[in-house]
Parts: sequence; C-alpha cells; structure tokens
Amino acid sequence: MQTNTNRTTTNEKSELLDFETKPKTKVMRLGLGKNSLIASLAILIIILILFAPKVYLANNIYYASRDISRLQTQKQLLAEAKHKLTLELEQLKIKHLNENLGETY
Repeated sequence: MQTNTNRTTTNEKSELLDFETKPKTKVMRLGLGKNSLIASLAILIIILILFAPKVYLANNIYYASRDISRLQTQKQLLAEAKHKLTLELEQLKIKHLNENLGETY
C-alpha cells in the first residue's frame, strides 16, 4: 500500500502562497457610498424646495377657512339676535301705542 502524504500539487501550493501574499485590493463596504449619499441629499433638498410652499399654502388655507367658518357662525348668531331684538322692539312699540291710545280714549 502506498500512502499519499502530499495531497497538494506544486501548482496548488504556489496558488495558495500567491493568494496569501497578494494584497487585498477589493474591500467590501457596507452602506452608501459618498456619491450616492450626496445624490440622495440633493434629491431630498429638491423635494423640500418643491413641496414646502405647497404645505405652507395648504396650512394657511386651512386656518383661513377655519376662521371664515367661525365668523360665519358668529354672523348667523348675530342675525338671529337682531331678528329677536327687532321682534321685541315691534312688540314694545305696539304695547306703547296701545297704552298711549288707551289713555287718550
């Protein structure tokens, strides 16, 4: 029986030595690169510039419409109060006329 103590060939040995002695040039990086980070920040800034006025105007319109609604409600209440006071004034005029006419007769 013949045992093979040398399992690797000379080519395999040289490749293994070359692999260990070669400088590792390619490094795995995780995350974003510098260029992609700058590009994503630029896109974010452009989106903010485009949509900030829309959000500002939408908020202003919302608060203005809320104020208009509040003022319309107050106007309706005041109109009802005016109508009620007008009716009371009419009743007082009629009562006053009745009292004045009752005294003269």
